[in-house]
Amino acid sequence: MKKLCVFIVALLTIVGCGDEIEFNTPALQGKKDGNLWKAVYYEANLNDDGDIEISGGDNYETVKLVIPSPAIGNYELGESQPSEAIFVDIQDIEYSTKNVPDGDNHVYPADGLIIVTRYNVLSNTISGEFRFNAYSASGRHTVNMSEGVFFDIPLPFSAAEVFACDDAVAAVEVARTNYEAVGTYHNDYPELCTAYVNALIQQQNACVDSTGMIQDLIDSLYCGDDDNDGILSINEDIDGDGDPTNDDTDADGTPDYLDTDDDGDSILTQYEDLDIDGDFLNDDTDADGIPNYLDNDDDNDTILTISENPDPNGDGNPDDAEDSNANGTPDYLDSL
Repeated sequence: MKKLCVFIVALLTIVGCGDEIEFNTPALQGKKDGNLWKAVYYEANLNDDGDIEISGGDNYETVKLVIPSPAIGNYELGESQPSEAIFVDIQDIEYSTKNVPDGDNHVYPADGLIIVTRYNVLSNTISGEFRFNAYSASGRHTVNMSEGVFFDIPLPFSAAEVFACDDAVAAVEVARTNYEAVGTYHNDYPELCTAYVNALIQQQNACVDSTGMIQDLIDSLYCGDDDNDGILSINEDIDGDGDPTNDDTDADGTPDYLDTDDDGDSILTQYEDLDIDGDFLNDDTDADGIPNYLDNDDDNDTILTISENPDPNGDGNPDDAEDSNANGTPDYLDSL
């Protein structure tokens, strides 16, 4: 449950300047024909067909996104697609991704994508991204929305009430496939892992988890960096058994994925990526096959790193490490 709480409270934040999109509170915004467009009000409701409508307006224009469920995943837009994006301009002209472009003005097709990235069970809010090209009923006029984001839009109903169990199971399969398609060192791993966890949470809401199997699966997934040492928790599973809780390199009682100094050499793990490339495995000063962050004798001189005064001021950063022969290499990395 510890990890579950971390995943659910994880916030989507986009920061920028000038025309860039930025928010950290509930919002719906994007770029209309290249210019920033931001709703001052927003809501989500169920329409008569049982679809979810996420809408927002700036008192002059309105954006409406229609999707069949709150399931995490991609919702294609277009004439024959069940999902729809609508834009109503200041003159009350409605543009829709279901309208067909006029043959003489067919520069771009009516298309787009709505991506639900998160359904927050605790706050009952929905977040995601969108982009679309929509046409007027005549097909002669178009509007383009890009870099769209809807963030923590509150739902006035429980998504579990409108999200069928079969839909939830299907969404889990999509999320699982995406998750399993990348390795744990891939840049997209945290995002895809979190999407898988959120899909499983939706399955819990929509289906009966009487055996606790879904919760067990959620608890077995490590998507983030629990000790914030620069190494994903799943990659601190040294013995590769899928369980990081039983890997404790320095035998100090704290497993590596929660230990900021994995080898107990007094240098924090985050500072043992010597070439600062984000890969801790390729930093092995003494070439003994053990990366520095797991090696308590980094220069293999038989004197433990902790005994070579690597951190005189005790802050875990070896930038003040002792260099007794003044050769430019601190003693803990110098076998001479």
